[in-house]
Amino acid sequence: MKKILLFLTSLLLLIASCSQDELGGVKTPEQASNHSSKIRWYGVKLSNDPQTRGVAEGAKLWNQNAGIYVKFLNAPSDPQMIETVKQIASEWENYAGIKFHFVDQSKDAPVRIAFDWNGNDWLTWSYTGIDAKYERNQSQPTAVLAGVDYLTEEELRGDVLRLFGQILGLEYEQRHQEWSQNGYWRSESQLRSYWENQFDGMNMDWDEIREYVFVPFTEANALHLFATDEIDELSIMVWPYYNRQQTTKLLANYELSDGDKEFISLLYPNTIQRMWVDAGYFEWTDNSKTGLRITQLGKQQEYLPDVCDGEQLMSADYMFVPYTYIYGTYTKLKKAPMFNTCNIIDFSYMFSQNGNLTEIPLYDTSNGANFSGMFGGCYSLTGIPHLDTSNGTNFSGMFSSCHSLTSIPHLDTSSGTEFYSMFYACQQLESIPQLNTSNGTNFQAMFGQCYSLTSIPLLDTSNGTNFDSMFSYCPQLENIPNLNTSNGTDFGAMFNHCPSLTSIPHLDTSKGISFYHMFDSCELLESIPDLNTSNGTNFMSMFIGCYSLTSIPHLDTSNGVRFDNMFNGCYLLESIPDLNTSNGVYFERMFNACYSLTSIPYLDTSNGTDFGGMFGGCYSLTSIPNIDTSNGTNFSAMFYNCASLTTMPQLDLSNATDTRNMFTGTPFQ
Repeated sequence: MKKILLFLTSLLLLIASCSQDELGGVKTPEQASNHSSKIRWYGVKLSNDPQTRGVAEGAKLWNQNAGIYVKFLNAPSDPQMIETVKQIASEWENYAGIKFHFVDQSKDAPVRIAFDWNGNDWLTWSYTGIDAKYERNQSQPTAVLAGVDYLTEEELRGDVLRLFGQILGLEYEQRHQEWSQNGYWRSESQLRSYWENQFDGMNMDWDEIREYVFVPFTEANALHLFATDEIDELSIMVWPYYNRQQTTKLLANYELSDGDKEFISLLYPNTIQRMWVDAGYFEWTDNSKTGLRITQLGKQQEYLPDVCDGEQLMSADYMFVPYTYIYGTYTKLKKAPMFNTCNIIDFSYMFSQNGNLTEIPLYDTSNGANFSGMFGGCYSLTGIPHLDTSNGTNFSGMFSSCHSLTSIPHLDTSSGTEFYSMFYACQQLESIPQLNTSNGTNFQAMFGQCYSLTSIPLLDTSNGTNFDSMFSYCPQLENIPNLNTSNGTDFGAMFNHCPSLTSIPHLDTSKGISFYHMFDSCELLESIPDLNTSNGTNFMSMFIGCYSLTSIPHLDTSNGVRFDNMFNGCYLLESIPDLNTSNGVYFERMFNACYSLTSIPYLDTSNGTDFGGMFGGCYSLTSIPNIDTSNGTNFSAMFYNCASLTTMPQLDLSNATDTRNMFTGTPFQ
């Protein structure tokens, strides 16, 4: 296929107006006297990325909140011309919810406008929408205005509005699906003859021109097609053809039509009311219109239009979470839309359970206080923008179950009190940024199920009370920094299933009540620091699965009620310190599978009811001290496989309800 002369393979030259000799005998007095007769051309430069090609589609639209940054590469002969262009272009801003930011030549800008570039005063062209970003060379234009010196005021106005329409992402009106069908063009043979004969020697290939100029855009050849139902003959985006060999009408527009204003406001909407609520994607959560909730229609959309307003919103609570998500009907949203969040205080569960979401824009969260569950369950999300969380108090579950996150940006958590499950089940997260947690009280499950986490930064936990499951299921975690736990009351499952930990720093547990599963399955842990457990009531499974543990420090268990599974699976444990179990009720599997134990200290079990499997698998145990089992009901497998027992324990079984397999595998079975 032949390529267009002078502008490489991607530049398509599209004719806009012709000389008086080319008007085919159709000429009005106004045209003859007021409009330039020099040939002018219009074009669009296509990106090399085929995925960006389309007509007024979402893939080409700019981020409304950021606006469009524009600079001029050179100066026209009329020094006032640049200000004139800016003034004309600003008319789009009256109807589009986006701003043009004009910057100096020294600054970088994605849109760069040149005048009569390289001496060509006959060709005006532009990239369409964000296609301009693919030309990264800041010395090269992404749009050119040509022939401004010989244009009438009206023609200049039309050219500038049309050019900035392209910059905004609009394509020309004749690409509308209805254009050819409604007889605006004459027969294809006449049209082809015109292009091939009238511009002989210009290397204009009809097949290429036809493909990119006359073939309509449809859903089949556009990513996210936006199109009006009817053609707008008055649109500024109609190419100003005058030649009846090409069109059945004289089409030369120099003002934005009502259709242009309407359409650009749909692409860059100013109001939530119009684009979200009236479109049926969201509904108001209250009569004061301070909060929104996505609808069933909205959750079916992969992309929702950005809007500029939102200042009335105070809450984003469950904003993108359909009511029925608990039944498996999640949203299809892939990219979160941009809107004004400057006054929102409550961001809790904003995107919770949006499992298809992959991209989050930078929202203004400076007034946010509640970030709990904001991204919970966004398991496809790979990155988080830098959010202003300086006023945040609640960060519980903020990134819970974000399975694909590998890193977290710096967050100002200096006012935070709640860190419960903040990073829970962030399975790919390898590191945590330094966090100010000096006001934190609740650290429960903060890093639970962070399977890839290898280290933890130093955290100020001096006000923390709840450390339950803080590091539960962190299999790669090799060490723990020194933590101030002096106010901690709940240490249950704190290091549950941390098989790579070899040591634990000193912990102040003097106020601790619950120690259940605290060191569960810490397989490489060989020793435990001294712990003050004087207030502890729950010691259930405290050391279960600590295969490498050889000794236990003295523990004050005088208030303990639950001792079930406390040392279950401590294969190498050779001795047990004296334990005060006078308040103990549950002793089920307390020493189960303690293969190396040869003796047991005296235990006060007078309140015990459950002794099932208490010494099961203790095959090195030779004797059992006297145990008060007068209140016991469950004795199943109590001495299962205690093959080395030499004497049969004397037990009160008067209240027994289950004695199955009590002595199976012993000399007394």
